[in-house]
Amino acid sequence: MTATYQPEIPEKYVERLFELNEKVAIVTGGASGLGEAIALGFSQAGAHVVIADVDAVRTNALLEAVSNYRSPPTFIECDVTDKSSVDHLTHETLAAFGQIDILVNSAGMAFRSVAEDFPEEMYDQIIDLNLKGTFIPCQVVGKSMLKARSGSIINLASIGASRAYPEATAYLQSKGGVAQMTRSLALEWVDRNVRVNALAPSIFDTPLVRAADKVRTRTSDFIMERTPIGRRGLTKEIIGPAIFLASDAASMVTGHILQVDGGYLVA
Repeated sequence: MTATYQPEIPEKYVERLFELNEKVAIVTGGASGLGEAIALGFSQAGAHVVIADVDAVRTNALLEAVSNYRSPPTFIECDVTDKSSVDHLTHETLAAFGQIDILVNSAGMAFRSVAEDFPEEMYDQIIDLNLKGTFIPCQVVGKSMLKARSGSIINLASIGASRAYPEATAYLQSKGGVAQMTRSLALEWVDRNVRVNALAPSIFDTPLVRAADKVRTRTSDFIMERTPIGRRGLTKEIIGPAIFLASDAASMVTGHILQVDGGYLVA
């Protein structure tokens, strides 16, 4: 008798690929911009989302606005540059949910100035928040994931991690560091089933970018002139790539910098 052929792909396998049901996700900088979009997107996808941010007023206003969600996000105030604060965030999340499956490091800042006049104070703040403020959550939350032998970390890099543009030297340095951090952690942790990837967006229409626009520099025009899609990204357009990297759909993906840039890097 001829054996019945058994396909390698089980029935309804694809339906489950992008599910985040009952996953627990921390999103730093989740009170605005790309972090807010990712936090709300994950929540709509069924995850239990913890927004970690220093802006309690804005975060609480956001939570009130989405209180009708099936699984609305919760809030833990956290300074990602302070290890004790991130320790508290991790402890409280584990106490509430028993696990942490996903970490998104979206907290960040930018400042535009010609390099020769770049203020030292702003330089220090950008490197501290964008680089150290990404590494500390990776380190602290990563330990929990390594113990559980499971997890997905998504860092927010930038097109500036791969290609320079004018009057943003500290930001470019910080995001280049985030890209290399992502690769190094992915390499160290892959054998313990913790994946580390990054999203690299171009200019998106966020409060951070709109604030930077008020400083008369040529940064935005330089980027937009070289962006084939011809427009800024909408915050909702970061959700799909983030869900992909967070979900089982990306189970073979680690150490990757996923460009979400409207074709900027291929132009």
